[in-house]
Amino acid sequence: MSDEEVVLQSPLLYRVLRGRDGALSIEVLVGGIVQFEVRVLLNDEETASFAKEGRSFADRMAQAIMADPPFDGRSVRSSVL
Repeated sequence: MSDEEVVLQSPLLYRVLRGRDGALSIEVLVGGIVQFEVRVLLNDEETASFAKEGRSFADRMAQAIMADPPFDGRSVRSSVL
């Protein structure tokens, strides 16, 4: 059983998760021929933006991560698909 709650599951191949400690992260499927998931922990500003804008903010953030999977060194690789 996971310690995380899925807050938002998107057909754009990402999901927003809430950890046991309440912190939000976004997990995004990236790549072309070889696909993998990366996860980025939302900072305070991003968490506030998600609370205010919801899916539209998450869509923009997921698209930014898809365009640059290292996401300025903030992403970590999740499970391999």
